[in-house]
Amino acid sequence: MSSAPESEPGQLLGAIFAASPDAVIVIDAEGTIILASPAVTTLFGYYPEELVGAPIEHLVPLDRRDVHKHHVEHFFAAPQSRQMGVGLELAGRHRDGREFAVEVSLTPVEARGRRYAAAFVRDASESQRAVSRLRAVDEVTQQLLSGSSAEEIFPIVAQRARWLSRSDAVWIVRPSTSGPLEIVSADGAGADILLGERLSAETSRSGAVMWSESSELIEDLSTAENVPAHCRELDLGPGLYVPLAADERRLGTIVFARVHGTPAFSQLDVAFAEVFASAITAAIELGEARAEVESLGIVAEDERIARDLHDTVIQQLFAVGMSLQATRAGVTGSSGERIDNAINSLDDVIKQIRNTIFRLPGRTEMTLGLREEMLRLADKYREELGFVPRVAFEGPVDAAVPEVIVEHLLQVFREGLSNIARHAHASVAEAIVTVENEWLVLNLIDDGQGVSDGPSAGSGLRNIAQRATELGGKSDVRPRSPRGTVVEWRVPI
Repeated sequence: MSSAPESEPGQLLGAIFAASPDAVIVIDAEGTIILASPAVTTLFGYYPEELVGAPIEHLVPLDRRDVHKHHVEHFFAAPQSRQMGVGLELAGRHRDGREFAVEVSLTPVEARGRRYAAAFVRDASESQRAVSRLRAVDEVTQQLLSGSSAEEIFPIVAQRARWLSRSDAVWIVRPSTSGPLEIVSADGAGADILLGERLSAETSRSGAVMWSESSELIEDLSTAENVPAHCRELDLGPGLYVPLAADERRLGTIVFARVHGTPAFSQLDVAFAEVFASAITAAIELGEARAEVESLGIVAEDERIARDLHDTVIQQLFAVGMSLQATRAGVTGSSGERIDNAINSLDDVIKQIRNTIFRLPGRTEMTLGLREEMLRLADKYREELGFVPRVAFEGPVDAAVPEVIVEHLLQVFREGLSNIARHAHASVAEAIVTVENEWLVLNLIDDGQGVSDGPSAGSGLRNIAQRATELGGKSDVRPRSPRGTVVEWRVPI
C-alpha cells in the first residue's frame, strides 16, 4: 500500500479549515489576528484578508473590548482547550455595527516555538432565542396559573412574540362573543391602530389560518387580500400568520409582520413562531382548565385537602426534621451549620403549607377543627418563643376527638407553650398529637434547660396534670436527652 504524499495532510487540513461552518480565527499572544477562515465573511461581514493584522477586539462590541483584552491575557497565561465565557452572554460585532450573540470555543496551538489561540465562533442567536422563548412561555404560564385571564396576558404575548421574532408588529386575533374575529392585542410602533378591528371569521386570512391550523407566509401585507386595512398605513411588508389551535379548539391567530425593506420570514422563523404559538396555546388551556376546576367547585374539598396535607406532607417533613435534630447532636463545625440550615428550611416549608391551608377557599372560623386551632395557637406564640413551634398529627384528630377534650387539649397546649416561653429558653418546640386505640396523646417536646423548680412552672405543670386526671387520663414530665423536656399528656376518648 503506497503512502500518501506529504502535502496531502496539509491540503486536507486546509480544505477542512476553509469548509468549516464555524468562523475559525487564529490570534497570537498580543491578540493580533494572523489567520481567519472564509466563514468569517458570513458571520462578521469581513473578508479573511481584511482581518489579518487587526486586533481581535475589532470583532468585539465596543463596550466589551477592554474586558476582552484581559480575557486574552488570561488565556495565554494558562492556555487550555475550553468553552469561552461559560455562563456569560458573549456577543460579536458585525461590520455594519450590529451586535449578535455568539458561542466561542478556544484551543491553544503551538507552532515554531510560538503560542497561538484558535477561536471557533458560531452564531448563537437562535439558541439564545430558544432560551428567551422558554422564559416568555414560563412567564405567561405563571401569570395564567396565578389567576390572570387569557385576555389579560395577550399584551405580554404580543410584546414577547414581536421581540423574539424580530418583527416590527405583532397582533393577536380572537373569536369574539358576537361572532366575528377581533384583534384583541397589538404590539409595535403604531400597531395600536389595529386594536378592536373586526374581521370576518369566514373570509379573513386570520380566520382561514385559524380553521386550517396551518401557518401562512405573506410576501407583502400591503398588497395581500383579506388582511387588516391598516397594514398599508403601517408600511408592513413580509407577514406570517400562525394559528393558536390545539386538538379541536381554535383559539385564534397570531400575526407577525415586518416593514418593507426588511428580510422575509425564513423557515426557521416559521418553526420558531409555530413552537411559540403552540406553547402559548397550551399555557392558555392550562390556565382555563384551572379556572374551570375552581368554577366547578372541585377545590371545595378544603377539609380533605387540609387533612391530607397534615397527615402526609407535614408528618413526613416533621419526621425528617426530628431525624436531622437527632443527627445534629453529634455533629459540629460547618456540617452542623448545614444541618441547622436544613432544619430551618423545613420549618419554613411547614409554615408555608400551614398558610396555604389557612387560605383555602371556604375555610371559616366555623369550620376550624383541632388541627387548625392548634396551628393558630402555635403561630400566636411566635413572638414569645422567638420561633414557631412545630405541630404534627397522627390519626383522625378532627373526627375522633370530642369537643370537651379539644377544649382541654388546647388549654394544655397553651399552658405548655407558655411554660416553654417563660422558663425553658428553648430554640425548638414540637407538639405531636396522636389518636390511637381510643386514646389521645399529646407529646410536647423542647430543647430548653429542663424543668424549672420555680412556682410558676410548677403551677403550670399541676394544671396540665389536673386536666388529664379530670378526663380519666394522666400526665408525665421527663427530661429529654441531651437537653430539654418532654411533657406527655394522655386521655381516653
